[in-house]
Amino acid sequence: MRRFRVVVAAMGCVFPFLLGTAIGVYAAQNYKVPNLRHLANRYEEEYRKKKSDGATRAGGKRTKTVMVDIDHDEL
Repeated sequence: MRRFRVVVAAMGCVFPFLLGTAIGVYAAQNYKVPNLRHLANRYEEEYRKKKSDGATRAGGKRTKTVMVDIDHDEL
């Protein structure tokens, strides 16, 4: 009886993980899900470029304008 409880408890912890993994795989294969790592790297590169070119205002405050172009073909 105790072994049964352990198995049921383990399945209760593993089942949500497996269900989430299966839904994620299905969504990634059938829908256009963006690659967040790629987008984050592009954003960081643009941020670093603008930061090195950044100008300061009269009050000593630095202004930053970051523009990122997102091509849906690259996702």
